[in-house]
Amino acid sequence: MSKAKDTPSESIAEAANTTDWAMDTRGRRITVSKLDALQYYRLAKAMGAVSSNQAAMDFAMIAATVRKIDATKFPIPSTERDVEFMIQQLGFEGINAAGVALEKLNRQDEEAKKAEEEAAKN
Repeated sequence: MSKAKDTPSESIAEAANTTDWAMDTRGRRITVSKLDALQYYRLAKAMGAVSSNQAAMDFAMIAATVRKIDATKFPIPSTERDVEFMIQQLGFEGINAAGVALEKLNRQDEEAKKAEEEAAKN
């Protein structure tokens, strides 16, 4: 059972630290966390001219959310070369699993928002 948050900033801080995972078809556990606005901005800035290519940015964004592959931890990429490294580590299998984990995080966020709205009504 989760405790109620006392302030909006506590809710935001907890959401920022939320992670989820999915298993890829190679049997690796891919753990992700959402990027906040500043992290996304920095990623777009690091990607430079590539940031105008939506397909490339989609790959970069997914790769940048990966915090762990199995037990190996990864920081948020800060350069285009870091993003390329993550994509190379993940391959299509890992990118797909990271996408699944991000979808689970988004569903959890939506459910939490609905629960907060219902609680506020009562």
